[in-house]
Amino acid sequence: MISLDAAPDRRADLKARYRQAILDAADSLIRERGKPQFSVDELAERADVSRRTVFNHFSSLDDVIMTTCTQVLSATVDEFRAATASTPLGDGRRDGLFDEITTALRAIDLPPVVAYLAGVLTVEGENGRSRHSIGDVFTRTTEQLSAEIAGRTSAIDEFEVSILVSSVMNGIAIVSAHWLARTGGTLDASSRTVWYELLDRLIVTIRTGYAPSN
Repeated sequence: MISLDAAPDRRADLKARYRQAILDAADSLIRERGKPQFSVDELAERADVSRRTVFNHFSSLDDVIMTTCTQVLSATVDEFRAATASTPLGDGRRDGLFDEITTALRAIDLPPVVAYLAGVLTVEGENGRSRHSIGDVFTRTTEQLSAEIAGRTSAIDEFEVSILVSSVMNGIAIVSAHWLARTGGTLDASSRTVWYELLDRLIVTIRTGYAPSN
């Protein structure tokens, strides 16, 4: 007997494939051209879909581009989640949790992601696009990461976990801006040295805070 749910499932699968094809095509065009400089017609042709299909899935070209950015960052965030999830929570103290989060951040290769996002988000005023920043993309992940990490420990309340994760993620956005200003987003040994110097400064600043020295 054929399930009555089979047809809706096929439609949902087809819709998901079209959506992913559009995002993959946008990512391909961005990497190929170095900037998100393409029209809806070019995007539709690369994705092998109609122009109408693009707008059935996304409200605008800007929506496609921001969703593509989020997808690129999500792969790195998944790596971060895997790193933190595989790390024991120790005794549940705040400083232990901070160490676990920052150890995971040091192990992730963020410069290529930041360089990609900068290339996408610095183009303004084209095809009706709105202005976004790398901080906007990082902010999208903060709430989910906070909830995820808070769920792994009962020793630290959700409020403190949220402050810690927000401080680190917003700090990474600031590190990204300074890294781009100093290196232009180039990816070589010297630029990576700059990245890790800035990351270390961020970690030290958050860890020590601004209390008067003794």
